[in-house]
Amino acid sequence: MSSWVRQIVLFGIVGLLQVAIDTGVLVGLTALGVAVAGANICGRISGACVGFLLNGTTTFSSPAPRRLHRGALARFLIMWIPLTIISTLLMSVLRAQVSLQSVWAIKPVVEIGLAMISFLVSKFWVYK
Repeated sequence: MSSWVRQIVLFGIVGLLQVAIDTGVLVGLTALGVAVAGANICGRISGACVGFLLNGTTTFSSPAPRRLHRGALARFLIMWIPLTIISTLLMSVLRAQVSLQSVWAIKPVVEIGLAMISFLVSKFWVYK
């Protein structure tokens, strides 16, 4: 299997786990009355912790063992913060227009869309 295909498949598997965690946190917190913006940020933080570690150690790992370092974390955060702002703004705007249950249903679609950007930035910059 080519490196690209392997990375896309692994990124997709890790991404689905991240989306499940992220969406689960958003749903749980908003069901408890937390505002969508705050719940979205908490969800993205939860998913990001898993994603940074798994993508760094499996998806974009190199043949020679290496440890994740502060440089990769800093680059990850530089990528993650704007994507989180976009996600949070979209979720907040949606919440003003549609029901909370609709926000819950749309959340995974938004995150999968943002994952396409995240893959390329991660491959060529974050985990280099």
